[in-house]
Formats: sequence, C-alpha cells, structure tokens
Amino acid sequence: MKTKLIIFDFDGTLNKPSKLSNSWARIWDKIGCKEEDERLYNLYKNKQITYEEWAKLVIGVYRREGVSKELINTIAKETPLINNLDKLLNELQNRNIKVYIFSGGIKNVIEASLGDLKNYIEHIEADNLIFDKNNIVEDIEFTKLTVEDKSFYVNELLKEYNLSPDEVLFIGNGSNDEDVYKTKVKTICFNPDDAHYENKLFWNEILISEDSLDLLKFIN
Repeated sequence: MKTKLIIFDFDGTLNKPSKLSNSWARIWDKIGCKEEDERLYNLYKNKQITYEEWAKLVIGVYRREGVSKELINTIAKETPLINNLDKLLNELQNRNIKVYIFSGGIKNVIEASLGDLKNYIEHIEADNLIFDKNNIVEDIEFTKLTVEDKSFYVNELLKEYNLSPDEVLFIGNGSNDEDVYKTKVKTICFNPDDAHYENKLFWNEILISEDSLDLLKFIN
C-alpha cells in the first residue's frame, strides 16, 4: 500500500547522533548544571514527580541560569542534521507524502535546527519554550499528547487522515519510540540510540546510517 504519511522522531534521528542525546541535554551541557540535571531526572525516572513537574523544575533552573533565545539558536547551529535531509524531504514532497515530527525534545531547537527545511514539515509536535520580553525562558507549552507513549499521537494522525496503518511509517531511534508498535504502523529504527533495535515486536526494520536517503527503500 502506498505510503501517505511519515512521522519522524528528531533527536538522534533527523540530527546526527551525539553523546548529548537530546535538546534538553544540550542546554544542560551549555549551562554546566550536570548534577542538577541528574537529580531532577532521577526524581522523574523513579516516579517521584511527573513529566510535567520535571519540566517545570527544569524551566526554573534554565531561567535562573539565563537560558535565552540566543543560546537556543547557538545550540541549533551546533546540531548538524543528518546527511541529505534536504533531498529526502524534497523527494517526499514530490511523492505527496506528509511529514510530521513528534519529539520529546524542544520545539524551539528543532525549528531553529531545521531552518528553511521546516517548510517541508506539516507539523512539529514537541514541548515549546516560552520567553519573556528579555528573551529569557520563563515557561513551557506542553505537547497536546504525551511523549511518554507516542502511540497516542500516531493513532490521532491515523484518525485525522483516515489512514490504514499500512499507509504510515514511524522513524525513531530510542526506547521512548517503541510504544508506537501498538498502532501497527511500520516502524523503522534509524541510527539506534537506546532502542531495543533487535526486538521485532517494536521495530519492523533497522537502518544504521547517517544518510537519510537510505530511508527511501522503505517507502512505497
């Protein structure tokens, strides 16, 4: 069946793999607050606080440390995209395939990293930082659906476009992408990070490559 829609993760999927696995981590690295990062993350990981509570606490630290729009743009410039992404997105547009991004990262960083390429994207779903009049972060606008289980968002898109799972691809790289298998769309583990990429329940295909054009062989 013809592919009509593709949903990408972003961090480590559309940008090149890095030891700093996502945009949150890159901000923490810039402000030099590794211990605070680990403390808050462990509270969330151990279910002592919710994701929303974790994010609000993180924003408090970012504000204290003066995280600005300028810093976000600097991080974006230092986050190279995977090879030939422009050619891939242009080809998908030529094939009339809609492209979505659903990420546990930060929308501001994603948009700045993509630059003009964001014009190829139907929609970017990710938490968005809100800045005050001095361009310092002061709040966060959460995604409408949880990043803790991405299957909910994928199911929303299936309903919105009245698509069969056979008409949709999901491309990710991490363990937080693996719930998507529940939707029955085709899943591709691209440049795997902490994904259980050999588990065929979660992933239909595996591709270890930084060249985005290699993904075309999985698109009908």
